[in-house]
Amino acid sequence: MRLGAITLPTAPWAELVERWRVLDELGFETIWAPDHLANPLDPEGRWYEGWTTLTGLALATERARVGTLVSSITLRNPAVLAKAAASVDRLSGGRMELGVGAGGAPLDHELAGVENWPPPERARRLRAFAERLVSVLGDERVPLTIGGMATGTLRLAAELADRWSSYGGRGLRPAEAAAQALELNRKLDGFCAEAGRDPASIVRSVLIGYPFIAETPWRSPEAFAELVERWEAAGMNEIVVYYPPETGMPEGTVEPGVFEQVMREQLGDR
Repeated sequence: MRLGAITLPTAPWAELVERWRVLDELGFETIWAPDHLANPLDPEGRWYEGWTTLTGLALATERARVGTLVSSITLRNPAVLAKAAASVDRLSGGRMELGVGAGGAPLDHELAGVENWPPPERARRLRAFAERLVSVLGDERVPLTIGGMATGTLRLAAELADRWSSYGGRGLRPAEAAAQALELNRKLDGFCAEAGRDPASIVRSVLIGYPFIAETPWRSPEAFAELVERWEAAGMNEIVVYYPPETGMPEGTVEPGVFEQVMREQLGDR
């Protein structure tokens, strides 16, 4: 199982840099930054801009691949985004992962002054955005992640992406979310067959966050092992967790030291 981590851009800058360095030293394969205009749970609080944050993350780390999970079509122009991705790829020594998605966060639309499109229009715009992005990137070898769970998004990922990213759902219990992921993976396999692609060529990634799925993996090493087993059985081969581990977790569900213990065991040979 691949392991990635994501940090919310809410801490003072020096603290964020220290978090990225800790994750890099632990050996995480990928470290991600979100790309929104504000925190919907604290709209007036600190929230650094996504690509500024990503550039800092790239410069503060040495080994991990870095990217946005994910950049929203609400906020970005595909040609400008392609050039930004190529630039971060070069300054990071070729470690860039470019993540894009259809967006839809109401606060992003409000702050950006962009109409909140209905689902069919959003799907059409995502396809046009991704196709333009790939065209402008040309020979730049920046792996593309497409995030989302809609059928059109899965089809697009099968055609263009190196990684499909899912957040698992909203308000679901772990078994429910895993069962849904298994069905989505089967759909993705079918779309890969239609596109003439090997299904194994696409990384299947799930973002683990308690507001999405009621997973509490930091209660014990056994709880984390159960999480890995569940998502592997659902067809996922990458898990992305929030750092610090307390992020979004209910009080009393994070046992001190479990995150560090589990990650050193999982990542020690990488």
